[in-house]
Amino acid sequence: MHFLKLRHSLRFRLLLISIVVIAAGGALRYQMGIVVVRDGVQALVSDQQLSLAQYVAADVDQSLRLRQQMLENLAVELPPPLLQQPKPLEAWLAQRHNYLPLFSLGLVVIPESGKGAIADYPQLGGRRQLDFNDRDWFRASRDTGSFYVGKPGIGRAAFQGVVNMSVPIKDEHGETVAVLMGVTALNMPGFLDAIEKNRIGKTGSFLLFSQRDQVIVTATEPELRLKPTPKPGVNPLHDKAMTGWRGAGRTTNAFGVETLAAFASVPTANWVLVVRMPTAEALSPANRLLESVIRTSLASGLFLIVLLAVVLTYTFRPLRQSAQQMRSMAKGETPLAPLPIHRNDEVGEMVESFNSLVAKQLEAEKQMTFMAHHDALTGLPNRRSFMIGLRQSMALAARQSSKLALLFIDLDGFKKVNDQHGHKVGDQLLQQMAERLVAAMRESDMLGRFGGDEFVVLSMDCPDRESAAVIATKLVAALREPFVIDGIQVTVGASVGIAIFPDQATEIEPFIALADSAMYLAKRDGRGGGGSGGNGYRFAEPGV
Repeated sequence: MHFLKLRHSLRFRLLLISIVVIAAGGALRYQMGIVVVRDGVQALVSDQQLSLAQYVAADVDQSLRLRQQMLENLAVELPPPLLQQPKPLEAWLAQRHNYLPLFSLGLVVIPESGKGAIADYPQLGGRRQLDFNDRDWFRASRDTGSFYVGKPGIGRAAFQGVVNMSVPIKDEHGETVAVLMGVTALNMPGFLDAIEKNRIGKTGSFLLFSQRDQVIVTATEPELRLKPTPKPGVNPLHDKAMTGWRGAGRTTNAFGVETLAAFASVPTANWVLVVRMPTAEALSPANRLLESVIRTSLASGLFLIVLLAVVLTYTFRPLRQSAQQMRSMAKGETPLAPLPIHRNDEVGEMVESFNSLVAKQLEAEKQMTFMAHHDALTGLPNRRSFMIGLRQSMALAARQSSKLALLFIDLDGFKKVNDQHGHKVGDQLLQQMAERLVAAMRESDMLGRFGGDEFVVLSMDCPDRESAAVIATKLVAALREPFVIDGIQVTVGASVGIAIFPDQATEIEPFIALADSAMYLAKRDGRGGGGSGGNGYRFAEPGV
């Protein structure tokens, strides 16, 4: 049994090959060795390409889902009367676009008829006069009542490569009355520009195509962008991917070049991300290694065979151990973690490279998890994370018959600081403001940033309005003190709106709406100290 196992081992095969190579000559040795090494390198490169393709595809899909979430939220929040008031509607769009500029070429509201646009921001010449009835995204959102990613192409008003995303706007009866559309340039920073600007190795590249529309969305090569996908029969792996297959393999592309390619899905838009590299570059290390082995074997002769038996046993031990651990990780039996490095040779370098990949993957997952729940500027919980915490706190307070105070905080004079000193100073002001709010709060309370200069505090176990007023007064006083940023003294105020759970609301949406409305009343009564007797806060009242 041990002999059979040894006979099938790579050590035995390499020894046998060495004997045959010496006997049969250099040409035969080269042909036999190249199969083993090239296949191993090809498998390793293909696995790396597939991992990279899946990572980039997930990043693109996350960008699309963020835009989908924004459009769906705006469609729900849009006040129906604004559909009859283009100017106020344009201002409403401008405010949301500026707070979260995910659509570089603007937001557009289109009536159900599809004839022209009611309003758009930023405005593009001629866009409001267009007929949208022939646009796939418009018909899909209007007729099916769902989110849709349109066919990428050259924008009729933008005159550059764009992708349109749309959601229906529904009335109180659930009927579609308009369509909200967002336009993103394909080369928008942070969207798909990384695919256009980066390469794999020296000649490898990225390509993103729409399986549904059979068009190349973008690619590293400019000549391929927004061109039709290859016809059936031109690229076998592409044909296979069009049927739903995902993975990595070897193929010949439309230009007749043999490549290694990996395919991964971007499910939100039914797109496919391709990472490809010519086999000539991918396998060149293997070719160089084989030539070196052949020259060495010819010079060393029989002595090398004896030495090789000893060296292979020593060399492959950590490699076999590492392979077993990698296989265990791939099966999910053990968590993804760095492997121990036993030696500083090629095996050690391979393990070290694997460890670097693992470290980057773990760090990327950690960063993505953090970014999904925190504000990038202040590090505070973002709107989504805060809403989850608020919902849980409300449920707990209801079970314990305790009260919560929700405080909406908005800076007074923040726009003036941005206009006078620039956005860099404004960003530092928001960071210092977050630090002061944290210092002024109780450890049991929760602070989040909703966007722009708007923050939200949830005070746990707040027994009455007087306790909430004390908290609001402390927060307003903390923000009233001057801020010093890069030698510049900046003074702003704050307006606070307060709602009490469950006295004024028992559901999350009314609870938030009451605090938000009260904040605007506090701001109206007197910025940073006009409301509620000059304290800068205002309680939500019935009907507010």
